[in-house]
Amino acid sequence: MTTSTSALLSKLVPNMSFGSPLDDWRFLVGEWKGKSKDEFGEKGIIESLAIFSMEPGEKFIMGRHEGWCEGRLLNKSITLLFFDKPEGKFKRKSFFSYGFVNHEVEYARSSDEIRFDIQVEPLPKEFEGIRWRSYLRKISENKIAMGLEMTKGEGEFKRYGETILVKTS
Repeated sequence: MTTSTSALLSKLVPNMSFGSPLDDWRFLVGEWKGKSKDEFGEKGIIESLAIFSMEPGEKFIMGRHEGWCEGRLLNKSITLLFFDKPEGKFKRKSFFSYGFVNHEVEYARSSDEIRFDIQVEPLPKEFEGIRWRSYLRKISENKIAMGLEMTKGEGEFKRYGETILVKTS
């Protein structure tokens, strides 16, 4: 059942559950690998690994991520993606080995992409005056793009980095 059909049925029969927009993203469950070059403020080839599961339960998609550049671990993170039904928006919490958390709230969505505004906590000194956005885009059932955009002040957002990941299992 598509998200729009589910939404229509939910309005017609309000006390029945017809799924969640999260259902459209369950294809993520599994292992994904990708490479990018000269992205995310790094020089060289960045290798990425993401493993998605339905933890801690069916209302969440948890991702465990690692980024490596030329044999050096850049970061690790854990993300929890969920749909906030009362607000009608996707939200994501991303916990980074750097010591901060991204609180991400959907500001735009299509059938194959979710775009998030990010609030960083605690705000690292080097991030002061910078606004961040992220996105998750489905290219196919076996290929996704994950990216980050930034701007200083009220300027136009520019790409900070993108990784194309391919499902390996």
